Amino acid sequence: MKKILIPVDGSDYSKKAVKKGAEVAKAFNSEVILLNVLDLKFAIPGQATVKFSSAFDVLMDKSRESSKKILEEAKELLKDAAKDVKTEIIEGDSSISIIKYIEKNDIDLIIMGSQGVSGGLKGLLIGSVTNRVLHNTHVPVLVVT
Repeated sequence: MKKILIPVDGSDYSKKAVKKGAEVAKAFNSEVILLNVLDLKFAIPGQATVKFSSAFDVLMDKSRESSKKILEEAKELLKDAAKDVKTEIIEGDSSISIIKYIEKNDIDLIIMGSQGVSGGLKGLLIGSVTNRVLHNTHVPVLVVT
């Protein structure tokens, strides 16, 4: 396992996935990619592009700051465990973006929390993002509870 992908969202499950990723990375001397997706839910049907006010720009700036903080905290959990740690922020639907990232990169293993920040009854057994990734990739997925 040369390259491990760990999608992170700041949830407790995500942190557990990073800790498990540290164990696996250390055992296999793996590179780890921490991925955070800015999940944009601003699509308007029938509109190719939409111009927003500066309030949207402020929201996006705050979201990027939050993503950077989430990634830095996750990276700290991997200290001294991984051969190399990279961080990535991408924008789009979480599950689709993660799946596309996997397809475009040479990932050997995905480690994900069983639920994310929107867990609860919505993802009673397994979160919707984790479920979609699990069923739409050929790469092995380790789901951490």
